[in-house]
Amino acid sequence: MDILYRIFGPPHELLHVIALWIIGRRPRAVSIRHVDIPDDLSTREYVFVAGLPALVFWGAALWSLMGVVNARTFGEGVVCFLLFMVCSMAGFGTLGDLQLIAARLKEERRVK
Repeated sequence: MDILYRIFGPPHELLHVIALWIIGRRPRAVSIRHVDIPDDLSTREYVFVAGLPALVFWGAALWSLMGVVNARTFGEGVVCFLLFMVCSMAGFGTLGDLQLIAARLKEERRVK
């Protein structure tokens, strides 16, 4: 598991940092396994920051899967399939973020 953290952790956490920069904020702390997101983000900002890695990794997985389906040669299909496998593994690393987004949206709905 430590190998997976070393491979997929930095790009995942970097996407959170990039999302914060896009909205004009900075993370409270950054490590290879976690980014501390400021507590005072609006729900939209939070969904964007927490969800950007899922959007990127699952989007890349779908894009590479389309490459498998549309491959013109066997080698092209193999490369696209390997890319699909890597992007899918990275995408599975975002399931915790998606759970946190769902919990935040559920809590917001309960408050209203």
